[in-house]
Amino acid sequence: MDAKTKVVLLLNLTFIVILLFWPIINAPKFRISLNKETVPLGGELEVRTMFSNEPSSIKLYVIDLELNKTVDAINLKPAKEVSAKLSINEGRYRIGHYAIKMQATLDGNLVEEESFFNVFGGSPLNLTLKVKKPEINTFINITSKKQYAEVSDEAKVKVMMNGKPVENAKLLALTLGRNATVTDVAYTNSSGEGVIYWKANVTNNETYSVVVQAVKPGHPIASGEVQIKVNVRKGS
Repeated sequence: MDAKTKVVLLLNLTFIVILLFWPIINAPKFRISLNKETVPLGGELEVRTMFSNEPSSIKLYVIDLELNKTVDAINLKPAKEVSAKLSINEGRYRIGHYAIKMQATLDGNLVEEESFFNVFGGSPLNLTLKVKKPEINTFINITSKKQYAEVSDEAKVKVMMNGKPVENAKLLALTLGRNATVTDVAYTNSSGEGVIYWKANVTNNETYSVVVQAVKPGHPIASGEVQIKVNVRKGS
C-alpha cells in the first residue's frame, strides 16, 4: 500500500470517527424543561432542569430576544434537580420572544444551555365606572345676564384583571352632550383607580353620557359608560 492510499484511508477513518462521536460531543450537557411554550402577561412559567451530577453553581437568565436585554437573573441553589417559577409581570415583561439561559459549573467547567418561550396578550381588563352625582339639580336666574348654569361632576374608574388592580392603565374618556368637556386622558394608580372630571354649561334639562376606555398594552380594551342627568330650574 503506497503512502497516498494510506493517507486517504486515514482521512476516511478520521471522518468516520467524527461522525460516530459528533452527536456525543455536541449533546446537551443538561436539558431545560418548560411547562409551557407560551405564557400570558401576568402568568407564570415553571422551569425544571436535571443534571447528571450536582453542579457547584447554577444561574438562570431570562433574555428578551428582540431587545437583547436581560429581564431576570436568578441564582439557584445547586442540586441534581432544580426548579424555578417565573412570574411574567407586566412592566418587566412585554409581548415577544424570550430565551431561558442557564449556566452551571459542572466538574469545574462552566456549561450553558438554552430554551425558548413566548409571551402573548394578557387576560381581559374589567372596568367599573361610577359617577359621584348621577343626578344634578341646578338653577338659572332668568334676570341674570348669564343664561346658563355651570355644573361639574367626577367619575371614579377602577380597572381590575383576574381580581387584581391594574396600575398605569390608560383611561381615555369622552362626553356626549352639548357644551360639555371631560378629562380626556388619565391613568390608574397602584389600586387600579383613576378619576375623570366632567363639567358642562347647561341651559335646559339634559342627560349627558361619559364613556371611558381602559387601555393596557397586550390586553383587550375595556369600556364603560355612565349617565349624568341635569335638572334645570329657572326663576328670578
